[in-house]
Amino acid sequence: MMKKLILLISLLVTISTVGLHGQTNNAQELIEEGVSLHDEGEYEEAIERYNEALELDSTLINAVYEMSLSYLALKDFENASIYSTDVINSDNEALAIGAYAVKSEALAEMDSVDKAIEILHEGLERFGDDYLLNFNLAINFFKTGDIDKTLQFVKKAIDLDKSHSGAFLLYAYALSDKGLWVQSILSFQMFLLLEPDTRRSKNAFDEMLQLMCIKKSEEPVERSFIQQQMSRRSATEPTDNTPPLSVENGLNRSYVYEAITNSLDSLINSGEEVNEFTTFKTVNMEIMKVLDRESVGPREGIFWTFYIPFFSHIAHSSYYDAFTRYISVSYFPESFEWWEQNPESAINFVMWFENGDDN
Repeated sequence: MMKKLILLISLLVTISTVGLHGQTNNAQELIEEGVSLHDEGEYEEAIERYNEALELDSTLINAVYEMSLSYLALKDFENASIYSTDVINSDNEALAIGAYAVKSEALAEMDSVDKAIEILHEGLERFGDDYLLNFNLAINFFKTGDIDKTLQFVKKAIDLDKSHSGAFLLYAYALSDKGLWVQSILSFQMFLLLEPDTRRSKNAFDEMLQLMCIKKSEEPVERSFIQQQMSRRSATEPTDNTPPLSVENGLNRSYVYEAITNSLDSLINSGEEVNEFTTFKTVNMEIMKVLDRESVGPREGIFWTFYIPFFSHIAHSSYYDAFTRYISVSYFPESFEWWEQNPESAINFVMWFENGDDN
């Protein structure tokens, strides 16, 4: 009798374990379905899947995190804040960092930018330096108009991870607003190397052309990270469109401006019809020549030790033409056509950029 009882208990435990394991698998499958629906823009359906998963297993904090993302995408900032807070209060460090970013964005969208900044500082104190937390801090300071703080935290983000295009774009905007237009040009180009073919790439290229004095526009270019136009930008630009020319961080910007204007004058006086792409490629090369010359000797700072050597290497390589086509693909139709007509050259440039000279 005792043996039969032990066997029955053992069988019940086995059945219970299999059942729980099956539930967990089903719950994870529901989460995966939710993620796919979210990626397809079906946010409400995604939330339904996450709720179903939580009904099966209420401990699945990844379902809560994914739910906060879907509520954020729906612009339901109240729920995005609530669910991201649950993740922040969990023991899951990997998801908590992302949840701090979600909550900060939700708070900022609810006109609580100061609280968003406060929560991100809390994340940094809790987890130490992290790319996402520094980047989101920079975005929020950018929204408040604090360009110095924006530069401080976006530079930290870039130091931590140079593979994210958004940080270079924000850096370019902040540098431009600070009047550091030469540095901004190079940061725009780094962004365009990492993200050449989106809507914000086209807008970024447009603003870069203005900094290079190739294109003039009375209207501010639409920018990412903020919904409204940056009204302070037009107010801080010189009325004659001449950029600041004083020496900054060891760079005599008047040399760069002189190279640009001389190059533009030469193109105009050549007697040939020159399109905007050729103008960009020519002026950009002249800028690099000046920066090469000015970088001789001991220099400190990311502008001298990273940006100039990086782009100088491209300018002196056999890939400069491909580079200028690559970063302008969203802006010039002829660049897009070039990429379609020269797939081998395009692939070779991308491989060279990703792998260096050894490949």
